[in-house]
Amino acid sequence: MLDDRKIKILRAIVVDYIATAEPVGSRTIARKYHMGISPATIRNEMADLEELGYIAQPYTSAGRIPSDKGYRFYVDFLMPVVNLSENEINAIHQIFKKRIKELEDLIEETSRVISNLTNYTTVILGPQLHDSRLKHVEILRLEKGKGLLIMVTNYGTIVHQIIELPQNLKDSDLTRISNLFNKYLVEKTVEEITPDYMNRIKNEMREYEEALKSFIQVLIERLQEVKESGKVFSSGSSRMLDFPEFKDVEKARNFLSLIEEEDFIIRVLKSTSKPNRITISIGNENPWKELQEFSIITTNFKVGGKSLGIFGVIGPTRMDYSKVVSILNKVEDYLNETLSTLI
Repeated sequence: MLDDRKIKILRAIVVDYIATAEPVGSRTIARKYHMGISPATIRNEMADLEELGYIAQPYTSAGRIPSDKGYRFYVDFLMPVVNLSENEINAIHQIFKKRIKELEDLIEETSRVISNLTNYTTVILGPQLHDSRLKHVEILRLEKGKGLLIMVTNYGTIVHQIIELPQNLKDSDLTRISNLFNKYLVEKTVEEITPDYMNRIKNEMREYEEALKSFIQVLIERLQEVKESGKVFSSGSSRMLDFPEFKDVEKARNFLSLIEEEDFIIRVLKSTSKPNRITISIGNENPWKELQEFSIITTNFKVGGKSLGIFGVIGPTRMDYSKVVSILNKVEDYLNETLSTLI
């Protein structure tokens, strides 16, 4: 364990480097942090911290910057609780004052405000909606022989699928089929759509039994997909270009490409998050080489015992960890209030 003096110096280096992105020298620490010791003594302590692996010297004659180990010590033992400003709280509050009826819209808005307030990239894996129920079904004609099957779930998820329509199916028949689906299938989960319900629908329109069988099969398959898969939302991917660490064009291009890879983002969010707590993964703690210059803060939001999905904030290792954690905590408070009426 580090002694008090080394802890104070490490804290000063982390705080200053997060704020300025400039290596921190002994004179800067002596002048700004008033520790009552000389720059020479601070240099000696910094040499010890470097030997222990908590800080590093990026180039000869430069000051020091925190290593991943130094950031980890700061996050685990030194990170303060930050009170958000009135403007920041109002920005969060404004989102949840809106009349948002669809869960996806709420998640998208939340992603945007987190990115705006942190200045980092936000990625969110929406919830796996295991108890999704049909709220509304409609079939519309697109063109000759083609139709659009539209489903809306109790979570506000809208799913649509292009389907084949028999040549003799009139628009009035499509309306009738839509009404039958709503009559028998609304408020049902995919497991509850049993052969009995399918037979009831077919019995009311025997002349279109084969088409109905096909429509129901598509509906069940898409509802199953909604149940099993979460959607990825992202916001602020270009914000990483504002940081001096990513002025290199190739590095910036690689990051932007990475954010577009949904399967990769899903794996990252699932593996870095832990139930019921905020998780911070720093630099080389991330098992993926592509993310070892970044830190990822994730939280698995739950409302009324139901998962709202995994929220992640990606930034440089020189991230303002305490501010991001405070913002995520405040967002969770508002989500709990808002979603009690939406879910």
